[in-house]
Amino acid sequence: MSGDRVVVDPEALQRMISRLGDLRGSLQAQAQVLAAQVAAVPLAVDTPNRLRAVDTWAAEQEARLHRRLVLAQAADPAVRDSPRLVFLPTSSDRYETSEQASGAGRALAEELLRPDPNRRGDQRVTAALTDLGARVTDPDFVAGFFDRLGPTGLARLLYRLFVPAGPAAQERVAVILGRGLATYSGVRDLAGAWLRGFNRAGRPGEVETSLLGPLLAHGQFAPALLERLGDLFFGTADGSLHDAGLRPGPRGTAAGSRWAAGSAHRDYAAALLRAIAAQPRLAAEFATRHLSHLLSASHLQGGGLPGALRPDGDAWSAQLEPARAALIAAAGGSAARHDQPAAAREFVVRLVEMTAGPDSAHVSAHMRAAFGQVLHVWRDDLYAAVTSPLPPDTSAPGAPGLGLAPGQWATLLRESLRGGASAPMLAADAVTFAAGLDLRAWEQTRGYNRPDTGYYPASPRALAYHQSNEVATFFGAALTDVAEAELRDYAANVAQHQRRTAVLLDVLAETVKSIDATSLVRTLANLARGLTVEIVEDRVRRATANQPIGPARAVLAELRAGLRRFPDWQARYRASVADLWRRRGSDPLRPVLVTTADGATRVYTGDPRADGFIAGPADDFLGPTDEPIAVEAMSRGQRAAYERWLASPAIVANNDRIASILGVLPSDVVPGWAPDWARP
Repeated sequence: MSGDRVVVDPEALQRMISRLGDLRGSLQAQAQVLAAQVAAVPLAVDTPNRLRAVDTWAAEQEARLHRRLVLAQAADPAVRDSPRLVFLPTSSDRYETSEQASGAGRALAEELLRPDPNRRGDQRVTAALTDLGARVTDPDFVAGFFDRLGPTGLARLLYRLFVPAGPAAQERVAVILGRGLATYSGVRDLAGAWLRGFNRAGRPGEVETSLLGPLLAHGQFAPALLERLGDLFFGTADGSLHDAGLRPGPRGTAAGSRWAAGSAHRDYAAALLRAIAAQPRLAAEFATRHLSHLLSASHLQGGGLPGALRPDGDAWSAQLEPARAALIAAAGGSAARHDQPAAAREFVVRLVEMTAGPDSAHVSAHMRAAFGQVLHVWRDDLYAAVTSPLPPDTSAPGAPGLGLAPGQWATLLRESLRGGASAPMLAADAVTFAAGLDLRAWEQTRGYNRPDTGYYPASPRALAYHQSNEVATFFGAALTDVAEAELRDYAANVAQHQRRTAVLLDVLAETVKSIDATSLVRTLANLARGLTVEIVEDRVRRATANQPIGPARAVLAELRAGLRRFPDWQARYRASVADLWRRRGSDPLRPVLVTTADGATRVYTGDPRADGFIAGPADDFLGPTDEPIAVEAMSRGQRAAYERWLASPAIVANNDRIASILGVLPSDVVPGWAPDWARP
């Protein structure tokens, strides 16, 4: 700890303040008792007055401690692995108590509100905001300032500052007021009565939301305020509030200013959506609630509808599409998944379902890139749906694939690839996941083919090999479908879309050529060059009108010919395992001996109880006849145990039907199957 700062534990400080308050209560009670006794029996003692003096001192210390607590709670934690501890400077605070700081804030607001006979308003505002800028993280000072200013006073101040020339001319002012109002939103409820008065005319319930636009990018606003503003923007708030945007000024309209009413409201909407996206704990739940609005607006931007035919209103403006896409990406992003896993999972499930629905349509390039970001974060869930030997469990969001079918995920994947920008990243995801399957299979079955083990009908890694192939086939099919759709669009709209289609087709073909099935390292190196929507658009602008597409067609034809699909392999594989288990009396299962990561050995017998897959009634998936019950009747625990057993080394290695079901070559089988270590 350096000499210019001190470590504060806010929780311990709060307990200390509470204890001091309790002691003051006891002290006051004792002082009253002693005062009564002294009055009844006149004595030359001064104990009651001394106790009152101690109480006065304790009251002063309690107020000072409370002030330090307020500052500590407002500070950002400096030690991430110990969030209870914060660092505060040891330099003396300008204000001893919260009341003093709040009073100073009120006095500063008075400077802005009092009449100005000398017409030096601009200088006075500049000076006042400079003082505010030095205290924007002080909750007491900020509370006093904005309490006195009030919502109507703030609206008038913002109009005076921004409407004549726009927020760009007052960027420093926007930063100060934005940071201050963000702090204020953390100590006051601005989503209720305060918001009802946020307009220059003081009309109850009329909110001039556009005036908040310049501020929203400059602080961490309270989620309740952002959520209420978002509901108001999408028209789902209660009827007590009305979004007035920006009312005409006293001279008729604000449209004559450089910050016109329509532009101001569009800027506000974009800032609001990005502010919500910046808060993972809010983004997922909010985006889920308004997903239909967000996607409908994007459908109009991506469907080729001429601008003149699009519905009027900022909610449909093409200029808002990057902000809408940012909210979608954040709602399904890694931060939201970490902070709000249930809400983020619900968002992704609904996004996949809506994208795969019968009424879905193509979206904009920005939204496609956002879809790609979501799929990147939920990569393991996407390919768990593809590789799981069980059917989707729609009743359990935590099931493999989030309970969604591979075909549903495929629709979202194709829409993501259609924009081109996400193709390299998503291809790298597929290759990485497939390589991980191979690696885990090898780690779990090391040493199975040692000289004294004999031969098995199949390798215990055969299922993992097939699952890796399914991942590659799934992604390759989606990539080829998208590229061929671009070819069809090219043929149907040569004059209008030839440059865009040719460039996108070239991007997709480049992605195909980058995939090296023999080397994960080379593949990831080939795909390392990132693409953005802007890069793709620039390539479209630079492309010639007659860019050749013949080479891309050849690459896609080669990919399509190389894809090997095995439809319904999951059901056929489960049936083969059931037969294998049912006939184990006459055809005993050959144990598989493997080397674990710590160098020990483990024997897999194929018996789910002996191998530890069934540990008790909660995960026992075998019925009265000692055969697996129907998957649909299994509990979540039974499904998980059943899935692990289906992929266990002994079950895979003894399955002589794998060659026909999964398309892999069988191992040679020789008589005398049992090695010495497996004989009785």
